[in-house]
Amino acid sequence: MGLAACHDTSLVPSIWPPPDFELVVEEVAIDAGVPNTVRQLRVLGDGLVIYGCSSRSRRDPESGTALPVFDRLAVYRLVPTCVRALARRLDRLGVTRIDTVQGERGVSLATSLQLTWRAFGEQRRIRAAGRVAGPMAEILAVVQAHMPEGETFGLPGLAERPVTYSLRGVPEPRTDAAAALAAYGELLQADPDDDVLLLQAFALACDLGDRSAADGLLDRWSKATEVVRRAQELFPEGGGLTPAILVAMLPAG
Repeated sequence: MGLAACHDTSLVPSIWPPPDFELVVEEVAIDAGVPNTVRQLRVLGDGLVIYGCSSRSRRDPESGTALPVFDRLAVYRLVPTCVRALARRLDRLGVTRIDTVQGERGVSLATSLQLTWRAFGEQRRIRAAGRVAGPMAEILAVVQAHMPEGETFGLPGLAERPVTYSLRGVPEPRTDAAAALAAYGELLQADPDDDVLLLQAFALACDLGDRSAADGLLDRWSKATEVVRRAQELFPEGGGLTPAILVAMLPAG
């Protein structure tokens, strides 16, 4: 894991980032009518950044649920001034105020982005498809400046848009499923109950055919999400990911 620094490292008291800060940007591609997450950037309040790319998924044929296999991975940590500046700038650009649907409307597009912003006990999801403009274009430019250099989301025009990379020390993504699983294992030592990390590690273990590791991760995910899943069961529509769905994705053995 690398340590990524911006040019200004001075730190003064601030409300940014709040303890619950989290930014997730996912690129979803439609293949034969099926949505697949092919790229994800996740930034946490402590500066941890996980950037993963997926060319395949683990799927439950009965429910249609798919988990991306992030076998191309870069993990690094922003110094405090960088994650603070990122959170503040996105807030000033209006991430909590712009419309939740961005880009071209009324057309069928193969690729879309979903940006999820969590801060101060609130959560907001913004979907973008096609060409974006205005604040959303600026928001995505800021986000991409915190990704490994040369990496870009798949919306039209983003790859051609100039990006000023403000970080030093960001590692290049490495394609190696076994190394990615080991990296998730190290991350889970620091945060054993992070359900997102557990789920992504589970998908990798299944893809590698490591039944023992997959079983262990499934058990840990089930315990970490038990309270949330019980709350979901109170609603008539139910829904949500369940251990039974994940069991159907387990490798043989």
